[in-house]
Amino acid sequence: MKLFLFSIVIFTFFACNSDPKEHQEKTIITENINPNKIQVLNFGSIHLSGSTDAHSSITDISNPKVKLEIKKIVDRLVHFKPTVICVEIPPKSTKFINETYQKYKINQNNKINYSEEVNVIGLEVARLSGTKKIYGIDNPIGFNYPALINLANGKVSDSLYVESIMKNYEKVNKKPLLEQFFEINTKEYKMETYNFYNFLGTMHSPNNFEGADIISEFYKRNLRMYTNFSDIPLTKKDRVLIIMGVTHTAYFDIFIENNPKYQLRNITNYTDYK
Repeated sequence: MKLFLFSIVIFTFFACNSDPKEHQEKTIITENINPNKIQVLNFGSIHLSGSTDAHSSITDISNPKVKLEIKKIVDRLVHFKPTVICVEIPPKSTKFINETYQKYKINQNNKINYSEEVNVIGLEVARLSGTKKIYGIDNPIGFNYPALINLANGKVSDSLYVESIMKNYEKVNKKPLLEQFFEINTKEYKMETYNFYNFLGTMHSPNNFEGADIISEFYKRNLRMYTNFSDIPLTKKDRVLIIMGVTHTAYFDIFIENNPKYQLRNITNYTDYK
């Protein structure tokens, strides 16, 4: 199977509050592209509003500084030129978001009532990239996260591990927005989160399997999301951008990377905001 070397040209952009002569040069991105596989960029996002996650970052998207930072996030993703975008909304809302998308291309005040990253990142990347269609792939299933934390806190060593993870989440949530997006998309952060959920799955009282039973619901959600993703009609010419909460992207990295149909692109090449 022949692989082609794909080199993305160095490009520059100007900050809105800087002198036009001052610019920031991006690093050359070089990846081996297999033309016989569907290209997938799996982007983890913090939930900018309306999240039920146990640990979320609160962001005021009306803040002018935040708007500029979101523009940088969008500009980097546009460089991927996605033909298809998948977002964390149910498939039943696919028709509605595409109707909204057609209106949004004319008037950017048109939005959908989901977490704001779907609007300010998803719709805007689609508009600037000329994306053909946006798909919802979520399958919401709740699970008893607090119960698992309580079980873990019953043992000193487990409790200390949970505390270290929580402190890291809090540390990341306090970072500037662009630093948050960069860090949550690193392989290390994604796998730390993935391993933490697996750890919670081992929590149990004597002769019971509470952790495995509870975490299996979260596995079920991610597998159903992957099923929804797999149902999307795609060709080898498509370039798919997935925008979801970072824990879901950790699972999807594993699903997609091990499926010969797809080529998982290096997301950190699209989260360099320096």
